[in-house]
Amino acid sequence: MKKIIVLGCGISGLSSALLLIREGHQVKIVSKELPPNTTSNKAAAFWSPYYAEGERVTQWAKESYEEYETLCMIEESGVSMAKLHRFRKKGSVESEDWEAAVPEGDYRAIPKEKLPAGYDEGFELDVPLIETQIFLPWLMDEFKDDGGKIETREIKSLDELQNECDLIIHCSGMNARTLVNDQAMIPMKGQIVVMDLHLDIPIILVESDPTYIVQRKDGCIVGGTREENVFTETTDEETLNAIVDRASKFFPEIKTASRITQWAGLRPYRNEVRVEREENIIHNYGHGGSGFTLAWGCAKEVLGLASW
Repeated sequence: MKKIIVLGCGISGLSSALLLIREGHQVKIVSKELPPNTTSNKAAAFWSPYYAEGERVTQWAKESYEEYETLCMIEESGVSMAKLHRFRKKGSVESEDWEAAVPEGDYRAIPKEKLPAGYDEGFELDVPLIETQIFLPWLMDEFKDDGGKIETREIKSLDELQNECDLIIHCSGMNARTLVNDQAMIPMKGQIVVMDLHLDIPIILVESDPTYIVQRKDGCIVGGTREENVFTETTDEETLNAIVDRASKFFPEIKTASRITQWAGLRPYRNEVRVEREENIIHNYGHGGSGFTLAWGCAKEVLGLASW
């Protein structure tokens, strides 16, 4: 049994911490922010490899898909399976080979006559939908029920933790830029609107625009943007209006619905997701827009690295 500190309480930190404590280790999460105030809480959070780089992404995504299928059986987890309709235009290049990560036979081409105007290809697949406002508090409770501790504390250097544990699991997201001086980490700002709508609709995703529409229990999430190297977490009204306009082409009700709220978040993007061990530190960050999609696969790798 090792004494382990997990730095960060977003989806990467929580999934890593839960697997480690269930393996018999003594685990404490240390984080400046806890749900509902983490970047993970701002995610639309449906399974789909998006803006994450590295040769291991496909395998991590597959392993995470399998874990969410199990979590779907636990009603109070906030995880369910949903239909995803993914559209693209001829000649557009998507950033990930998402087809390779989908279980074999689980995605289907949408007939051309059923495609929305302006799109040349469409696919339907069943994907996990993770309601962050339910799932992240549930994960925290699971971790604490298993004996885990959570401490709210700002860490300015990993050296502060060295004398407190045998092993540090570094899941600080964008903070890795300063904590370990990783200048490969850049923010990918995303803006969304939450509409007061409750529709019986599939998730809609167009990567090239980008556009996504996600119906959750707390409202309809409409996004988004992909603003590279922007560090401000503020929303812009002109941008939000453009997001709503794009989404309303799929469902006109969105145009006239009232807003519940809007927010911006910074996706922690890196040219390659970093999951590796460096002496008594295991790094697990840089997941871009695929934090939830890769979380459990990455956490399983962290678990293996922790056994050294």
